Amino acid sequence: MKMFWKVFKSLTQGLSVITGFLSAVGIVAASLIITEAVIVRKVLNMSTIWQTEMSVFLLIFATFVGAAFVQKNDHHLNVDFLLVYLPPKVRESFLLFGMFFTMVLSAIIAWYAYPMWWETVVEGHRSMSLWGPPLWIPYSFIPFGLTLLVLQYLVQIVDKIGQIKAGEFEESIVRAEIKDIDLDAAKSQ
Repeated sequence: MKMFWKVFKSLTQGLSVITGFLSAVGIVAASLIITEAVIVRKVLNMSTIWQTEMSVFLLIFATFVGAAFVQKNDHHLNVDFLLVYLPPKVRESFLLFGMFFTMVLSAIIAWYAYPMWWETVVEGHRSMSLWGPPLWIPYSFIPFGLTLLVLQYLVQIVDKIGQIKAGEFEESIVRAEIKDIDLDAAKSQ
């Protein structure tokens, strides 16, 4: 069982890294496509057909498929207004509850997104724009990304339970404000 868990954890985290990289590429591609669309429309005075829709699809991809990478690195926005003042074990228990709640919520949304995606596959829905791409492609980003997010949460929940049982957690948390972040140190990591 331990070997299965190691493989599962490794695959989940590896897939999260890959999708995080692809999401970053998607954001860059979307910005380049939008720039190209502005140049084509404003400088060359030509109409654009696919650029807006493609950039929206890429940003949807980055949002949903990149979520697991963000969670893997614990970079989701956290509200720790009261959490930092709680005793360590209570704080870790609240964090565990929050991860579990978010995992369940993501699983529910993914559960309902799969039939929506499958309907677009079976019925061959296409965008109503002039470009008219098949909608199954962008519709697949939601269930796939949320499923990967659920798997990433599962890995982190099991790790967090192990840490709580072993008593391996920070005794105190230092609150970090955006103004306190050293960008030069972050780049070197």
